[in-house]
Amino acid sequence: MPFPAHFQFTSFKTRLITYLLILLLSVLSLIFLSVNRSTYSNTRSVIDQNLKVGLDVFSVLIEERGENFKTTMRALSSDFAFRQAYQTSDSNTLLSVSDNLLLRTENADVLIMVDFDYKVVADSQRLLAAGTDFPWTWLLEQAEEEETYETSSFILINETAYHVVAVPILTPLVNGWIIVGERLDTVYVSSLSEIISSDVSIIRVNERGNGTPLATTLNPAQMAELTAEYSIFSAPDQASGMLDLDGESYVALATPLVTNPDLALSALVQQSLPQALAPYRALEQQLFVLFGLGLVLSAFMALLLGRSVTKPVLTLATRVQAIEEGNYQEEILSQRKDEIGKLENSVNHMAAGLAEKEKVRDLLGKVVSREIADELMNSHVELGGERRRITILFSDIRNFTSLCEDSTPEDILSLLNHYLSEVSAAIEEHKGVVDKYIGDAVMALFGAPIKSANDTTNALKAALQIRENVNRLNSANTGNKLPALHTGIGLHTGEVVAGNLGSANRLNYTVIGDPVNLASRLESLSKTYGGGIIVSEETKNEGADFIFQELDLVRVKGKAQPVRIFELIGTPNTVTSRQLEQTTGFNNMLDHYRKQAWQAALDALTAIESGENDTLCHLFRERIEIYQHNPPGADWDGVFTFQNK
Repeated sequence: MPFPAHFQFTSFKTRLITYLLILLLSVLSLIFLSVNRSTYSNTRSVIDQNLKVGLDVFSVLIEERGENFKTTMRALSSDFAFRQAYQTSDSNTLLSVSDNLLLRTENADVLIMVDFDYKVVADSQRLLAAGTDFPWTWLLEQAEEEETYETSSFILINETAYHVVAVPILTPLVNGWIIVGERLDTVYVSSLSEIISSDVSIIRVNERGNGTPLATTLNPAQMAELTAEYSIFSAPDQASGMLDLDGESYVALATPLVTNPDLALSALVQQSLPQALAPYRALEQQLFVLFGLGLVLSAFMALLLGRSVTKPVLTLATRVQAIEEGNYQEEILSQRKDEIGKLENSVNHMAAGLAEKEKVRDLLGKVVSREIADELMNSHVELGGERRRITILFSDIRNFTSLCEDSTPEDILSLLNHYLSEVSAAIEEHKGVVDKYIGDAVMALFGAPIKSANDTTNALKAALQIRENVNRLNSANTGNKLPALHTGIGLHTGEVVAGNLGSANRLNYTVIGDPVNLASRLESLSKTYGGGIIVSEETKNEGADFIFQELDLVRVKGKAQPVRIFELIGTPNTVTSRQLEQTTGFNNMLDHYRKQAWQAALDALTAIESGENDTLCHLFRERIEIYQHNPPGADWDGVFTFQNK
């Protein structure tokens, strides 16, 4: 998934390093979160297990102490001296006996004797007077239900909880009970806390489910908050939960000790969650350090990786840019054996191939035009072509053979090269393509292989430019005592087949069709009519921005249909008024000529004869004089048929 626009990087190295660091940071974060969650879950599980074990141990300890009390009391109550003293019913004697028994009973804090009628006989704490009702009759009733007349439970004396056992006094029948027990105070719960490694609290529960700590290992502030939060353990069975005591989280587990209408006590064991997590927090800090070191090391490795990737990539980019600019000579020296090394070798091979192709293109561009070279190099070269409407231009030096008679081959070649350079420059300047050189002749195409919207206009401009370039070349040749060159140009527009001509092994991009032959014939007619540039009617009709002079209606060799031909005079801003007058006069002469008004045609011809069109005027004067003596007949259409090319 791509970065948002404001996070985009122009540097591949920066992007690579950023991606790697984000990936690593994501992995480390997931690992840390997973470890943290697992740690918390495991800690809770361990605490819950510890609390359950703690309650089990608590219950076992209570039961063991109760059994110890029972064992001791059974032995004492069976003593003959004790029985004799008990039967005396003397209060002072029994109090003395109670104090003596209490001293002889380990861990005992209270000892009370009660007769079979639930009347107090003696109280070691002197809280209950002899002969008064025993306050906890439910305890004795519970004992009477047992086969041994023994029981164990918890009672509350002056808001202090006691764990007590009731053992019968046998004389030999049950004649009362000895109730002995130990105080569940802070000292007691602290001793249990050391054994089970948890905080211990004894809670008195009221009818609404709220609890009041009677003894606890918590501090006073925590004990006060425990009173407010104990209601979450109001369920009748064991319940666990989280307590927030004085800003510290505790996991707690409660179990009922005694439940009756007169008294409800519960034991609560709790462990501090932060203390339990302390070892894991230390591990967490170590993980932070390790992750930080891993991130720094990874950033360094990512930087090295980025450099190892981007440095050859930058080298490749510089090399490709050099190739784009035409520099194929430099090579990338690589010792790498990986994919980048293969890519560097591929770039070297590509550069060598492009250099070879450029040599071929350059050589081909010297043989044919650059456009044709590009067409041959870039297209799928095969025999065949396509129909196109183009304008064909033929240019030729008049009387070139006679020029060669008085010059050396070297001079002729130099003169010809200068001439062809000027002609080619004019053609290419106006988006034409030199198709071929035929000795001193040039064949050019406008519309193939590259087509534009104004090919005919470009061809006409190129013809005028050729005439101008040749005139400039003649000026230079005159100073160098070289012969002047006179060029004949023919243009025709029509549909041809353009494409590759030749064999499968040797191709030549060119055009073929009747329009090519006609353009060549028109160039040849320039010698006959004395015009520099002769165009067909099709070409003239597409040259609205040029001035033309109609020359004749002819039937060239090889064609049955007559062709109306014109001479390209120039553009409106280059044609002189004298040229326009001669054009008008010549058109007037043609009108008389085609009406077989021979004398009127001669008179019109005389009016326009000048040094500029002597050849044209002489040609028509000869024709008119012939027709005067040998009229062509009434069906004559004004067409002159040429028998030669």
